[in-house]
Amino acid sequence: MNRKEFLKRCSALGLGAIAFPTLAVSCKEEPDFIPSLDVNFSGKVLIIGAGAAGMAAGHLLNQYNIDFEIIEAAPIYGGRIKEITGFADFPIDLGGEWIHTDPSILGSLLNDPTTNADVEIIKYRPKNISVIKDGELKRRNFFSNFYSEFKFKNTTWFGFFDDYIVPGIRNRMILNSPVASIDYSGNSIQVRNTNGNLFEGDKLILTVPTTILQDGLINFTPALPQDKINAWNDISMPDGLKVFIEFSEQFYPDIAVPGGLSAFMDDSDGSKIFYDAAFNKDSNRNIFGLFSVGEPASTYTNLSDQAIVDRLIGELDEAFDGKASQTYVKHVVQNWSAEPYIGGSYSHNMDDSIQSAIQRPVDSKLYFAGEAYAEDWATVHGAGLSGMAIAEQIITGG
Repeated sequence: MNRKEFLKRCSALGLGAIAFPTLAVSCKEEPDFIPSLDVNFSGKVLIIGAGAAGMAAGHLLNQYNIDFEIIEAAPIYGGRIKEITGFADFPIDLGGEWIHTDPSILGSLLNDPTTNADVEIIKYRPKNISVIKDGELKRRNFFSNFYSEFKFKNTTWFGFFDDYIVPGIRNRMILNSPVASIDYSGNSIQVRNTNGNLFEGDKLILTVPTTILQDGLINFTPALPQDKINAWNDISMPDGLKVFIEFSEQFYPDIAVPGGLSAFMDDSDGSKIFYDAAFNKDSNRNIFGLFSVGEPASTYTNLSDQAIVDRLIGELDEAFDGKASQTYVKHVVQNWSAEPYIGGSYSHNMDDSIQSAIQRPVDSKLYFAGEAYAEDWATVHGAGLSGMAIAEQIITGG
């Protein structure tokens, strides 16, 4: 989804608090709960990957008392949703951050109208927008009339899952367990991790990033259909980087876009945006964030964390008359390209034919979910909904 398409889908929605089960914000939508399902499955499901898709799939299976295990390569669950606490007086999303749709989607992911939970949502509609071109700062505040989204106020995407999804499925997660092979040639599916441990199930939901499949890190027996492999290889998952820097004073606007508004409107080669990470957070801290994907991110992702920050401070000093180095306090860098089980940002170059090929189950045993397989691809909520859709298909025997 490029920036123009995204902006067409954004609307200036209001500020409010979400309260489950009604999720009453100033938007008009209600959560779309999955109707009661007829259970036509009694086996065990293996889920590879504990990102948004894997956790959401496990959550729905758990609601219907289906046996399952989630096998995760990393030492922590979350995948490309990740948070840091203690850096500021609010938690910071190191991965997926914005809610790229109506906030009622949180109720849909929870899928439990009896749960009483409160998640406060803020309207993210920056007023002070500038571009950085040739080292100079130029105001473009009129753009605030066209740009609006939602964000969490006191939590993060990771925090939402950690509070409302993980408690019911944590004892079904096996962490630090990179999968080496999947054998679906027999009546049961056999999965081995890199330590040789064996896991067996009747169905399998694969939710790993496309980079893992492109790099051939998992061996399949029998080999997967060639059209699926070709479709995966057509997907681009470019470099991804997020950096947060605290300053002793706020010398910067709500959003600063290097290269001008044309770069913001057309992200076909990637994006690079500086933004006030404390915007509407009721915080006195000055946290300036960088979000970068694609070619702009690639100029940083092979550097050390300190070298990344040194370069960014230099760029900001040029645009803000040396204020960045004068007021620098601390930083945190999340280089998604360097994450061993991620290797980039999110899927690009998607089209209907690619999605159709990668979505198809194999032998009614192997199923696929994640942000690349979602209708709203490249989003956290899309990944979660895709995992739930596959879980529903298995539960009902569809």
